Amino acid sequence: MQPGVDYFIEKLLPHHQSNKFSLGPDESLRPLKSFIQKNAWDYQAANVAVTYVAALPPEQPDARPRVIGYITITCSEIELRGAYHLDDCEHANRYPSMPALKVARLARHADFAGYGIGEVLMEFAIAMAADHIAPSVGCRFLVTDSKANSKRFYEKVGFTMLDTADNHARKEPVMFLDLNKLGLEDEPVPEAF
Repeated sequence: MQPGVDYFIEKLLPHHQSNKFSLGPDESLRPLKSFIQKNAWDYQAANVAVTYVAALPPEQPDARPRVIGYITITCSEIELRGAYHLDDCEHANRYPSMPALKVARLARHADFAGYGIGEVLMEFAIAMAADHIAPSVGCRFLVTDSKANSKRFYEKVGFTMLDTADNHARKEPVMFLDLNKLGLEDEPVPEAF
């Protein structure tokens, strides 16, 4: 986080102020604005996807925290089809897909560009996946469908593009992060209770 922006990250709650969330004039980003303003809470209440927000603390005692960024996460899978080999679990390579957690949406308010909010939200999702989800339910990958202009961003935070002809031809190619490549494989396995 850079100096000058004091925000916190928490699960979306009804009191968060998202009606002033703006992504600027780019029309292609309008669905991201619409989602946080109109649909995120319904998806969360229905257990379809969970949204975590970067929010500014209220300036007045009766004000609401203002949303300046968000990330939406849901369950998914990645179809590897031989494009990525699991050296540590040979038997699993016979399956066409593997369990994954998906970053379904990631957005930052236009007025807060350059403060690293997107990177912090991704670090939050990676930590959640690696520390809580993967050890609890067996989830090997974090995936996303990347917009063409976001590919470099995802590479910067550790994602790789799935190397298949079909994926390279997609408008929004699948990118993934192997959670076992984060150095977590050396941690002790917790005992069963």
